[in-house]
Amino acid sequence: MTGIDPELLGRLRGAPMGAEAWRTALEEHEKFVRATRPGASSRWQVLDVSGLPLAVWTGGSSERGKQLNLNLGNLSGLALDAANLTAAGLPGVFAENVSFRGATLRLALLTDARLDGADFTGADLDLADFSRSSLRNASFRNVTGTETDFENCDLRGADFTGSQLLRPKLTGARLEDVKGLN
Repeated sequence: MTGIDPELLGRLRGAPMGAEAWRTALEEHEKFVRATRPGASSRWQVLDVSGLPLAVWTGGSSERGKQLNLNLGNLSGLALDAANLTAAGLPGVFAENVSFRGATLRLALLTDARLDGADFTGADLDLADFSRSSLRNASFRNVTGTETDFENCDLRGADFTGSQLLRPKLTGARLEDVKGLN
């Protein structure tokens, strides 16, 4: 059982990240991904530090670029469509109603996040970890992914119509009114 405190996370999140800062961070992350080519043996480990999630990457590193690791980031108002978020660390982020349409979230860590109403339509969720996140009314229409982790998530009202998820992890997830999930 985790000691991560969702109320504390909400109080500590800052102002939304600016579009220019996001663009720069994404460009640096893209360089990191090209240099390290994260694979299935690469993983994030989440540590509970005084009730806060801390993401630690156990995969490769590189002098080129900088891996995206935004603990408690506020992504409100950003355009994340088609973003390459492979191996990005986004624990505790706030991104309600944000669009991730067509994004690549392979090996991404989005644990303990507030993603209610987010749109992941057509996204690649291969090995992505959403554990303990709030994803109420989120759209996962036409997503693909293997072993996507939704353990202990609040997925009430989420739409998985047309999704192709192989071996999703759903232990402890709230699934009331979920559409399209077999």
